[in-house]
Amino acid sequence: MTKHFSPQSSVCTCRRPDPPGRRFLARLCLALLLCLACASPGLAREEAPRPSATAPSYARATRLAAQGELEAAVALLRGWTPTTRSEREQRLWALAVILRSAGRAAEALPLLEDLVRLRPDVPRFRIALGEVLADRGQTERARFHLEEARLASPSEADRARAERGLGALDAGSAWSGHVSLALIPATNAAQGTNARRIRLGGLDFDINRGSRERPAFGIEAGAGLAYAPAIGPATRLRFGLSGKAELYDGNAPDDITLRAEAALVRDLGDRALVEGGLTWSRRWIDGAGYSAGPGLTFGYSALAGPRGRVDAAVVVDRLDHDRAPGLDGYRSLAVLAYTHALSPRLHLRGSLRLERMAARTASLASTAWEAGLGGTYAFENGLRLGLDFGLRQAGYDAPSALFGARREDRRLTTRLRLTQGAYQVGGFAPVLEVEFERQDSTIPLYRFENLSTSIGLTRRF
Repeated sequence: MTKHFSPQSSVCTCRRPDPPGRRFLARLCLALLLCLACASPGLAREEAPRPSATAPSYARATRLAAQGELEAAVALLRGWTPTTRSEREQRLWALAVILRSAGRAAEALPLLEDLVRLRPDVPRFRIALGEVLADRGQTERARFHLEEARLASPSEADRARAERGLGALDAGSAWSGHVSLALIPATNAAQGTNARRIRLGGLDFDINRGSRERPAFGIEAGAGLAYAPAIGPATRLRFGLSGKAELYDGNAPDDITLRAEAALVRDLGDRALVEGGLTWSRRWIDGAGYSAGPGLTFGYSALAGPRGRVDAAVVVDRLDHDRAPGLDGYRSLAVLAYTHALSPRLHLRGSLRLERMAARTASLASTAWEAGLGGTYAFENGLRLGLDFGLRQAGYDAPSALFGARREDRRLTTRLRLTQGAYQVGGFAPVLEVEFERQDSTIPLYRFENLSTSIGLTRRF
């Protein structure tokens, strides 16, 4: 981004005290993470609801179903008004099971969704929901619930059932995709500096207001479609096209990216996958071409014990820049991530990223590493809360020709994400995400803070 300066004679001031509201946000996020980490797995009940002495309708309905009188059992359960939470769960579960047995999976689907919202701690409910979603062609939603259940279930039988469901997904529909739309107000979407002045050649300069932090309001839209036909018992191809657009009100640059891929995916057994492919990406900023180029990808995913999963990826892109040839070169990224289910409700994750930008101009070439730690907790009634922290350190190869110093950046990121599966419109679920970033740099021009919110809807199919 182009920076503008005007000479002044006063002393440079490069940092300001943290606003109290941002300090409060950081402390609040830390408190939420501690709450997640301290959530007791022992509170989770792992079994499907059992009939109680106070639920004669449940007992009669299950007897009727066992005798093959499914319609009579359904009518009895629909006419039953439970008086306790346990009875409500019994009614929903029995209705869902009987309706599926009667070939009426479409009617069972909302009942299973209610059960998962009420009891996110019962993997068996998630498995049944995943199976129904898979039967109705909603492969991405089905995969999410089956993966969650497989990681969290203490029962070997339930884990095996989830595995079978995931295997059926891999052999089933070859199409998948996602669509999302969100509003994104932000205090500093353009990552403008929070410095007011800077010193060059012994002189102090005021930084142009257009290059400093300022609020912006935008719309973010994303979509992707993938086709993965099987070409062998354990091998398939995957062709994908995805795009993301961030369009702002003029106080931040519009940013649009398109990416295409063609990959070969191999199932190694025991839920281990390896893949490799070719990509092509194109990016525009403020309506003008910014960068484009081909790339190579490699990925690996495998189970790590009964409740863990390891994911690794390597991406290498050869990028040419339309208006900044000094940035031309190879961008390499390696990611290692681990997810662990402490309980059916609480999942923790950690990640490590290494990035190398081998730009043609040494002062623009950089090496960075980033570490992440986070977790997700599933509450009752469909609410899921995710909290992630990230620390990124980047160093550049040579001193800046303009500033005479070698640039080193240190960025802290806190992200809070809320999703609510209980309320959907046409299959779209609401998502709220709040993110705070703060970057310090040896060159004051690159110091910034940004607090952004994303309020939107998303759907996977």
